[in-house]
Amino acid sequence: MTYCFKQLVVSGLLCSGLAVPAAAQVNCDMGEPAPNMPEGFAQFDFMVGDFVVMARRMTADGWSPSIPLARWNGRYALNGRAVMDWWHTPKDSGINIRLYDETGDLWKTAWTHTANLQTKELHQKFDPETGRMKLWQVYPEGDERRIYFETYADGGWARIDGRKDEDTGEWRDSIKLEAVPTPCIAGQSHMMPEPEAPAKPAE
Repeated sequence: MTYCFKQLVVSGLLCSGLAVPAAAQVNCDMGEPAPNMPEGFAQFDFMVGDFVVMARRMTADGWSPSIPLARWNGRYALNGRAVMDWWHTPKDSGINIRLYDETGDLWKTAWTHTANLQTKELHQKFDPETGRMKLWQVYPEGDERRIYFETYADGGWARIDGRKDEDTGEWRDSIKLEAVPTPCIAGQSHMMPEPEAPAKPAE
């Protein structure tokens, strides 16, 4: 059954409506970091691997049931001096190239997406107080957003998009993309199960 979060827009990722299972050809050669890379280069190690992405929406009762949305495959690239990750759905794909700038302890990322044929510049910075990686868009300029990554003990991670309450000015979690580790099988298509109809989320 087709189910789509309305207005699911996360770093240019448009909700694609899951009417069929998603297949993605993934590369299981994850590479390795180049020798003598700065210590901070390990901050994005959590994204290296193969993952199924499950989407949740914040409702009045908490996070909604999870919906299979995409595949996310990450590896070391550019001779181990970058982290490169792919996003796959039945209708579109995108790719990030993440470079670590030691001088500012900052990640500089180019994101390109087939749905809009646009390249965006994103920056990320690790916050040691929260243990989260913050993300913001540098180019093109857009509305203010709050986005961060958090990691889990099982090797999974999540990308969480916040929305600002127009009345109170407070930021609230809105959309969560949970990346669940999955076995990587070289040269094969990874299939996601047909999503079941979840409870209708609160408006």
